Amino acid sequence: MKSNNIQGDDSNFISKIGNNIKKWFLQDSTTLEASFKSNMLVVATLIVAATFQTGINPPGGAWQETKDGEDGHLQEVGKAILSSLNHHVPYNLFLILNTLAFSMSTQIILMLVYHEKLYFEIVVATVSMVATYGTAVWSLSPDKDVKLRYVCVAALFPYLWRLSYQTFKTYGHPFSFSTIMNKTTG
Repeated sequence: MKSNNIQGDDSNFISKIGNNIKKWFLQDSTTLEASFKSNMLVVATLIVAATFQTGINPPGGAWQETKDGEDGHLQEVGKAILSSLNHHVPYNLFLILNTLAFSMSTQIILMLVYHEKLYFEIVVATVSMVATYGTAVWSLSPDKDVKLRYVCVAALFPYLWRLSYQTFKTYGHPFSFSTIMNKTTG
């Protein structure tokens, strides 16, 4: 008999998690349970901290002095070592994926604190941190080796995804000019 209670509690707990995840994907963050919201905020903050740190201190570090390398490539001071050792693809992939995780996590943080006090200050701090991250990645990356446009697309992807989702949610699907006109005039 006791096992039925435990199983009932487990299924209730699982349904609570499921409801919170459903609300999360539907972006009704005002009705999320406080514990779920705070847990998501902690996880997103940890991801931002880890990705920021690896963005400004890339794997392998940075060259400490400028000199010609053994393979004929210039080892320029302050540039990422991994990107200058004929490992362009892994370094580019690292930058793109790290930036995507960083950007997605900052978006989650901003969405979770949207209707909270000091929201404007959080936005200013987050934008400043994103600018710092971008500046560090730009300064560490060799000029001709890293395709920074791909990194920029990775940084903008979560925001463009959310914008398109909200647009389709607001104006309906299929997306057409007549649907927009009916929503705005009606």
